[in-house]
Amino acid sequence: MNAALRGLLIGSAGGALCWLAGLPAPWLAGSMIAAIVAVFAGIAIGMPDWLKTTAFILLGIQTGTSVTWETVERASQWPLSIALLAVTMVAITWACTQFYTRQRKWDGPTALFASLPGALALVLLLASASSADMRRVSIAQCIRLFFLVAALPAVITLMSPDKMAPSGQASIGSAVDVLIVVAGSVVAGLTLERLRVPAGLILGPTLCSAGLELSGLISGTIPMALLIPANVILGVMIASRFTDFTFAEFRQALGEGFSGFLIALAISAAGALTVSLLGGLPFALTLLAFSPGGLEAMTIMAFALDLDPAYVGAHQVARYVGMALLMPLLTGLVLRRMGHQGNVTSSPAPSRIEGE
Repeated sequence: MNAALRGLLIGSAGGALCWLAGLPAPWLAGSMIAAIVAVFAGIAIGMPDWLKTTAFILLGIQTGTSVTWETVERASQWPLSIALLAVTMVAITWACTQFYTRQRKWDGPTALFASLPGALALVLLLASASSADMRRVSIAQCIRLFFLVAALPAVITLMSPDKMAPSGQASIGSAVDVLIVVAGSVVAGLTLERLRVPAGLILGPTLCSAGLELSGLISGTIPMALLIPANVILGVMIASRFTDFTFAEFRQALGEGFSGFLIALAISAAGALTVSLLGGLPFALTLLAFSPGGLEAMTIMAFALDLDPAYVGAHQVARYVGMALLMPLLTGLVLRRMGHQGNVTSSPAPSRIEGE
């Protein structure tokens, strides 16, 4: 049995157990937790690129088909919200960097790259071109993502238990319509990916499927039979980030990573509460949109928790694209001010999102 099939079976079993237990976002969180347990038990798991690509395209379709004309009308409220999101991202980076340098005595580059909220693949790429301790950066970033995916659904469910019932949105009516939206989204995603557009594999299918939905050519979401495997693939993909760590390393870094997670979550919650009060939006919705857990994971949670996926997705795309475009330049400037050298501005921003 190869590593990919083994990972899918383990992830599916974990997702099924969480689903039977009635836990929120079961297929994503359950598959991730089960796969992480397998990793530290010495079981080899993996995920080929073509399966990752498939999951990202399906997620983009899922997000795009949730866009309605009512969503378009509400989008006029989003610029202020996205601006406040940018403020919270800066605050998270500054506060976590201060914590790691002052309390944990980490060097500047390691603290900076461990603190950046999201865009994991790009963070690791830039960190590798500096003098940062890659083990600490990787573990801190992975632990943040782990706790967000594992704990945030339960927190949001406790906050808004009456809003967590499934919405019952109908699936696309015919197999022909499913094929049309999938084919168009594949072309759009791969085209933007080839053009190296940030988050292209998700953004392309989102735009394509949203256009088909708004035009009336299709109506409804893609079937759960396609979405559940996408959840499992993403969960296993996140877990595979821990493959190179020993359990001893994980345990040693757990406290440091968890402290950074709490700081990031507290600042995200403050920004989300501000937007909630100013815009009259549910706090559970704004908290999910402001949480630095990755475009794909947070959007899947929005569907699982029956929150507006278009709002969440728009904010997560804005966060990722902003980081992909600005982070190489800004981290280089910050490191020079810290007195550290690192050619972090020379690497192109990747368009693929891999388990932010």
